[in-house]
This record gives sequence, C-alpha cells and structure tokens, in this order.
Amino acid sequence: MNAILTSVSAKPKIGIVGALRGFAALAVVWFHFTFGQTPWLKWSGQYGWLGVETFFVISGFIIPYSLYQYRYEIRDYFRFLGKRLVRLHPPYLASIVVVIATYLVTVALYPHANISRLDLSPSNFASHFFYLNDFVHKEWFNVVYWTLSIELQWYLLLGLVFPFLASRRWYVQIAATIILLITHRLWLRNMYVIFHILPVFLIGVFVFQYRVGLSSVWRMLLSVAAMCIVMKTPIGIPVTIVASATGMLIAFATLENRWCLRLGEISYSVYLLHVPVGLTLMSPLSHLPYSGSYMIVIDLVCTAACIAASVLFYRWIEEPSQKWSSAIKMKPVKKKVVKEELVPATASAD
Repeated sequence: MNAILTSVSAKPKIGIVGALRGFAALAVVWFHFTFGQTPWLKWSGQYGWLGVETFFVISGFIIPYSLYQYRYEIRDYFRFLGKRLVRLHPPYLASIVVVIATYLVTVALYPHANISRLDLSPSNFASHFFYLNDFVHKEWFNVVYWTLSIELQWYLLLGLVFPFLASRRWYVQIAATIILLITHRLWLRNMYVIFHILPVFLIGVFVFQYRVGLSSVWRMLLSVAAMCIVMKTPIGIPVTIVASATGMLIAFATLENRWCLRLGEISYSVYLLHVPVGLTLMSPLSHLPYSGSYMIVIDLVCTAACIAASVLFYRWIEEPSQKWSSAIKMKPVKKKVVKEELVPATASAD
C-alpha cells in the first residue's frame, strides 16, 4: 500500500476556499484603488470592501475545520493560539516595516506634498504589536489592520467555545450559538469587538458543522437563514448577502484551479501589501499627463505590482511563518499512534 505517515487524519484542500480568498483580496484591493476615481471606476469597486466579510466567513469555517481535524480539546488552547499567532504575526509585523519604509521614501521624495503623517511613537508601536489601536484610539499604520484585530479576537473566542460548537449533541451546539448571539446583541454597537460581527463568523461555523457531519443540510440552511435575519440590522443587507453567499459556496461548490489556488495562497500578503505598495505606486502614476483618460490601466498596473510584491513577500515572509506554525503540534503524539495512522499518499493537507 502506497502510504504516508501522519499524526492526524488527512485534510484535503478545499479548492473553493482558496478561490474565495483570492477573490476577496482582489475585491478589497480594487475598492481601495478605485475609491475617489471617476464615477464608473468608483462604481466598479464600491462593494469591494465586502471582501473582508468573505474572509470572516472563511475564517469561521476553516479554523474550526482545522481544529476538528486535530481533535482539539480545551487543554490545547495555548498551543492553538501559538500556532495562529505565529501564522498571523510575522507577516503583519513585516508589513508594518514595508508601510513605514514606503512612507519615509515618499516623504523624502515629496517633502512638500500633503501626506498624512504617521505616528511613529513607541506607544503606537506597542498598540500595533498587541492589535489594540481601536481600543486606545490610535490610528492604524495601514487601514486594513483593524480586521486583523477582529481575527485575533476570533481565535481567542473560538478556542474557548469550539468544544461546544463541535459537540455531537445538537442541543449543545444550539445552546452555544444562542449564548454567542446574546453577546452579539450586547456588543452590537461596537464594530471593533468580535461580538459585533459574530453572525458572519457563525455562518462559517454552521457550514463547518455540515461539512464534517455534525449537522444536517437543513439545519445548516436554517441556521444561515437565522443569521441573515439577525444581520439585517444594523450590520446591513450587503454584508448579509455576501456572507450567506460565501457560506453556500463553501458548503456546496467545488473548484480546483491552480491559478485560483495560487492566488488564494498569497491572498494574505496581497491584503497586507496593497496599500503600501499599490497606493504608493499609484500616487506618481496618477499625476502623469492625461492620466484620467487611462486611469484603469494605472489601476491594473498597480494591482499587478501588488501581486508581484506579494509573491516575493509570501516566499520570504509568509511561507516561513506557515512552516513555523505547522511545527507547533496541537498535542504531543506518541510514536505508536503515528505508526498506526496511514493515509493515501495522494491526500494533501492544509
């Protein structure tokens, strides 16, 4: 038998998730690039910000899916947080270096330009390091960083409630969901706290429950419909539509395309770099003669530059972080267990 050894059950890659990641990253990029441009260009990207909600649904699905594969227990909480921080934090810190570097270069080249000044105080660096800017009322170096704070809060919360959400008793799952929704209503007006946007993550959780056999298709659909009702106000109809559509695609669609998968792989890098790289490049290009008549070409050039920079960033920064994260095992594995668990060599793991 052609086989490989593994400490956990194999986790086949879910192609549609990679494609959605790539699409979400490009949607956010296009939103920021076309904002304030000609009416039709601005129209083309006006809903691109909803790519963030797609990322949140994906996180609501893929992180529980991974924990389920690892047979997560509450005693693994700090190992889980360690794995996620090692995955999230180094690229984030490296992107801060890129932001500051491009800012300093821009200021040096255009000393009289009207450029928003970055707060480079030690306290602002400290608040960035701990993802606290929204709580201490300091401006982020990069406008997208607030979502990483939400993502970190999701990890902190999920590690505590996952055993209940992944219970094989349906009433335990529902009880945990109801308690989470109560916290959502209590924190509804604070958009920088995870509980505000929690229904979006829960759509991903319901799809996870269905995909691993913890829930029926009808219960999953009813649960997603309930979240649509909850999110209608004040989160809004656009978020409701995109979040539910993302959930349905993950639940029922399949897509295996190597270009989509590759774009999905570098989506975090694209997300982190598109402001410091893309918008910094766009500034001088948009001042070329008659640039308004070919602004879409400039947008596409900046998008391509952003993707190229992200490929390098992924190779040098993000991919090593993934390897470091994978090196943190959720729990010690005895050698005899490793020998017993065999999966086909064709299976790929996330």
